[in-house]
Amino acid sequence: MGIYLGMSKLAFFLNETDETQVEFAKRVGVSQGTVSKLCAGQITPSLPLAVRIARATEGKVPVDAWVRDTA
Repeated sequence: MGIYLGMSKLAFFLNETDETQVEFAKRVGVSQGTVSKLCAGQITPSLPLAVRIARATEGKVPVDAWVRDTA
């Protein structure tokens, strides 16, 4: 079973920047619950949301981080 690196990268980004899930959710146009599920690996973002996340994090959570790593 593969994992998505995006979930850990997003959680790490939020932790490192002290940005709350609520604040980040507002910046990318989703609910706090969606950000929580992304961080927990319960869901993956749509391509448009992955792009917004990449832009909001200045590339620290790149779009390809959400592609399943099967290695």
